Amino acid sequence: MKFKPGSWLWLLENEMRLSWRGVRGSHLQVIAWGGGLLWLFMHWGAWTALPGGYGVVRAMLQVPILLGGIYWLCVSLLVSQTMVHSVNALIVRGDLDLLLSSPLSQRTIFLVRGLGIAVSAALLPAFAALPLAHAGLLRGHPELMALYPVVAATALGCAATGILLTMTLVRLLGARRARTAGQIISAVIGVIFFLAFQLPNALPEGAKKSIADWFRSQALDAGFFGAGSPLWWPLRAIFGEALPLLAVVLAGAGGFWLAISLTYSRFITGTQETITGGRASSHADKSAGHVFRSGLVRVLLLKEWKLIARDMQVISQSLLQLLYLVPLVFIGLKSGPKNMVIIPALVGAASMLAGNLAWITINAEDAPELMATAPVPLFRVLGIKAAAAVLPVLAILFPLAAWWSPRGPLAAASLLLCGAGGMVSAALIQIWSPRPGKRGDLKTRQKQGGPAGYIELLSTVGWIGMAVCLGGRPNYLPAAIATCCVALVAAWGVGESAREEVWGIGVRVES
Repeated sequence: MKFKPGSWLWLLENEMRLSWRGVRGSHLQVIAWGGGLLWLFMHWGAWTALPGGYGVVRAMLQVPILLGGIYWLCVSLLVSQTMVHSVNALIVRGDLDLLLSSPLSQRTIFLVRGLGIAVSAALLPAFAALPLAHAGLLRGHPELMALYPVVAATALGCAATGILLTMTLVRLLGARRARTAGQIISAVIGVIFFLAFQLPNALPEGAKKSIADWFRSQALDAGFFGAGSPLWWPLRAIFGEALPLLAVVLAGAGGFWLAISLTYSRFITGTQETITGGRASSHADKSAGHVFRSGLVRVLLLKEWKLIARDMQVISQSLLQLLYLVPLVFIGLKSGPKNMVIIPALVGAASMLAGNLAWITINAEDAPELMATAPVPLFRVLGIKAAAAVLPVLAILFPLAAWWSPRGPLAAASLLLCGAGGMVSAALIQIWSPRPGKRGDLKTRQKQGGPAGYIELLSTVGWIGMAVCLGGRPNYLPAAIATCCVALVAAWGVGESAREEVWGIGVRVES
């Protein structure tokens, strides 16, 4: 079906096409067939579970904290997703200047862009929830068809929140800084529930008891978390209750329209700002000469750390791993070295984070040809760049190991040995099997890396296994050591041609 050129449906169709332009050919066929089969299976599961499960879920609405917590967790993830879509659609894509200079209505352009954000956010919730609505219609529970307006209203409300947050950042920081700040905030929102659930683990027993008592008092009917609270109206709307359903639809659709009306004029002004680039320094750094007199190692380390700190997009893409790593450290401080799970989890998270940073410092170099022609041995430069990736992550683990050392010397040594081993191995794989790319490709580097990506994963699994063995499973220690060694040998063997192509004659001579 073709829509009239220039209409809002025509623009919305183009938005959807742009959001899927990276998925074509065999990838699109795999997604279509796999997704279709999974959706049919979900319909069968909903059909099977609905007769017995309907009454159970209705009874859970009397104490709706569990179901409501799941709903608001999904909302927080959708807000995080819509912020990413808002940053991409309103700032990163960079095509609104052309659209705003066209004879199309500026409000229509902004409205359609917002609808595109909402539709993108609604795809996964609709995929997960609508089989239940269809099964309910056939099983004699037509009120479950209210899932259609609830999902749509939730997506519109989350899109409105994402757009408002993004435009607020544009107003406070300008378009250039809002782009990176939005990516960081979206990453923080995405794990805020995880951090909130881990917070009680760091509190003393008295504080835990006080919080538990407060929650119990608020879970009564008259409390904030009681069954009659408007906080749970979206759950009641799913079951077709008129007033909650009307309130949810009005809140979602009305909030979206209000967000568009309040922000589109501000955005039109904001797009005149330069999105890329930065303000030139008004004067030379007086300490530059001192820095360059301080030695090659210090200069290169500071250079790599400055580039990482300056590239907020890279920070936002690595922030999730860091946010999950820091709570693990606090759990380790609270639980002590007897926790058998914390060390392998820390080793895995640290190895993956160091691998990402090593790929940035080693394979995402902006001018590799200058590095190859520098009057310094290339392997020394690569080693320093690898250290720039490993040292910050090691600095996060070291305080925990120092805290553990009097209470569990073996656990502290295992954490440092396996953590450092996993991080160094990840950095060596980046050197021995180089996969050059741009910093913006960090999210997709594993998919584009070929065998080296699987080798890096094998190395991480090996070091996690070694941490498990040192924690009480020594029988499998030879297998874990062999896995780590096989990964490194494979990285050296598979990457021979890549080293010659990327690093050139310098590596062949020095090796």
